[in-house]
Amino acid sequence: MSNKRKKRVAARLPSGLYEIVHGPMRNTWFAQLSQEARDAMPRLHALMREDPRAAVTELRAWIEREPNAMFFNWLGAALESVGEKSAANDVIRENYRRNPGYLFARVGYATICLHDGDLAGVREALGENLDLRAFLGGRKRVHVSEAVAFFYVVALYRLKTGERETAERFYETLVGIAPDEPATEDLSRRLRPRLRDLFSR
Repeated sequence: MSNKRKKRVAARLPSGLYEIVHGPMRNTWFAQLSQEARDAMPRLHALMREDPRAAVTELRAWIEREPNAMFFNWLGAALESVGEKSAANDVIRENYRRNPGYLFARVGYATICLHDGDLAGVREALGENLDLRAFLGGRKRVHVSEAVAFFYVVALYRLKTGERETAERFYETLVGIAPDEPATEDLSRRLRPRLRDLFSR
């Protein structure tokens, strides 16, 4: 990341609260995996993107052996990719039930609740204060994917509850840390719809 970009990021994040990391991070869930599962992760991640139907079969088998939160997360994404939305939502709910300490499980569940209009469910998943720090276990380093997922769903919640200015602030944060992410672009369309976007909904 360029120095200019680093300054932009720092300017948009509350000072001293956490550091956004763009490179690889090793989380506690990774340390709990067997060596065999760790070795399989890159291939499974690629399979989820390139052949989601095959990934569904493999990830279900892995979950039987090692019910790791990341495998649930990838299984949900693979199911959604092949059009099995209901099954994907079941996996997301199960991940949240089994792995409430896993941030992406919380974000996934909050997204389902938001879609269903269950605003209380969103607050249950993301915390009453909607504060990312509550789910970091004391760590100060946050991967950009974690920040984007959390800030995006909080911004959608704020839009749903009529707090547009707060949603705008989250959007500005996303522009600072991940301007090219689909979540940032989607939020931009929601906050500043162009004429063609209005007709494509």
